[in-house]
Amino acid sequence: MNTKEILLLQLSACHTQNTWFVSLINSINGLTEEQAIWKPNETTNSIVEITNHLIYYNQRFLNRFKDIKNAKVTENNTFRSVEGRNWDATVKQINEIMSEWNKAVKEADEKKLDNWASEIAHLTIHTTYHTGQILYIRKLQGSWNSEEGVRG
Repeated sequence: MNTKEILLLQLSACHTQNTWFVSLINSINGLTEEQAIWKPNETTNSIVEITNHLIYYNQRFLNRFKDIKNAKVTENNTFRSVEGRNWDATVKQINEIMSEWNKAVKEADEKKLDNWASEIAHLTIHTTYHTGQILYIRKLQGSWNSEEGVRG
């Protein structure tokens, strides 16, 4: 198995395919806006805030991968909600970014992937880590159906 195949497997697992863990899209499917903004307390992030954080980092790294200059960072809070963007638009945006990552890796040459393998691997681990947080929040609020999860 080469670098491209491994990275595509990782991207698929963290984006759409339940494997040893639940994928991001499966963790947010079926959520209402009310459920997405819910917090167990004020010291934690909501699902929408976590998803916004994933949008922020996945988009910035995708831009770098595609040699697109990122806008200058003007705020330190990557978990903030984006004004004017509802939950459905948030889900659509993270899905599009993750799909674009898959396409970009498929189209990349081996040399570029060898140079980026560590960054992409860390990005998929980062996405998976936050997906676990989303599932934990859903379990706390009672909105997770265990039938949708991974059974061991």
